[in-house]
Amino acid sequence: MRHKLRPSGSSRWLECPASLVLSETVEQEKRMDQIAAYQGSACHELLETCVKAGHAPAENYRGDKIEIFDEDQMTFPYTVTVDQYMIDTVQFFLDEVGIPPEGVEVHSEINLTHSEIPELQGTADYLSIWQDGEHGVLADLKSGKGVVQARNRKGEVNTQLLSYACLIFDAYPKLQTLTLAIISPNIKTKDKTRSTGINREDASLHLDRVKAVAKLADVATPATLEQITKVGSQCFWCAAKNVCPTRARESVERDFGEE
Repeated sequence: MRHKLRPSGSSRWLECPASLVLSETVEQEKRMDQIAAYQGSACHELLETCVKAGHAPAENYRGDKIEIFDEDQMTFPYTVTVDQYMIDTVQFFLDEVGIPPEGVEVHSEINLTHSEIPELQGTADYLSIWQDGEHGVLADLKSGKGVVQARNRKGEVNTQLLSYACLIFDAYPKLQTLTLAIISPNIKTKDKTRSTGINREDASLHLDRVKAVAKLADVATPATLEQITKVGSQCFWCAAKNVCPTRARESVERDFGEE
C-alpha cells in the first residue's frame, strides 16, 4: 500500500478512494479560511502540554505562543496565542476525562502506526489504558462548534474513532474493549460528550474495509481513477477537490447539461 491513511480523513477516503491518489498531487498551503482548524490544532498542543504536566490547569499557559505545522510536510507555521477560548476548551476536556486513578496508563497526542499497514497512522488526542490492560478509553477533542457523533442513528461508529481504534488494538495486544468518546466543549447542545463502546472484532472489521479501500487506490490508473471517485459531502474538506476530474465534469454537466 502506497497512500497515507490518516484517521482524520477517513470519512473522505473511505467514501472516495480516488481522493487518496489525487490529494498527493496537491501541495499543502496555509489558508486563511482555515484559521479555525489551526486554532483547533493549537488546542490539541495545549492539551498535550497539560496532560504531560500532570493534568495542569490550562490557565497556566495563558499567553503562550504555539506554532502549528502541516502534519505531513511540517510546512507553513501558523502561530497561535493561548487565549480564553483555548483555555476553556482544553479545561473542559481535562475535567471531563478526570485525573486518572493510580496505575492507569495515560497518553496525550500519542503517535501510532499500524504494524501490518504502516500507511495507517495518526495521532490520538487522549488514551488511557486500565490497570488490567484489557480496557481503554480513547477521547477525541473537537474544539469547533459542529456536532460530531461517536455513533450515528444508523448505529455506525465514527470512522475516525474506528481508525484510531485499529491503531490502538494493534499497539496493545492484550486490549479487548475500548470506550470511544468525542468531547466537544463548544457545541451549543447540553450533551457535549458523546461516547460508545467497541471491541477488538469491531476494529478488525473496520480494518478489513480500510485494506480494501487502500488496495483500490493502489491499483488505480489514470484510466480507472474515475471508477473509484465518489462526489459527495466528503468533498468539502478534500485537498484535491479543485483538481478532481469527476467533480469538474459533473460541474460542467450541471451548468450546461449533457450533450
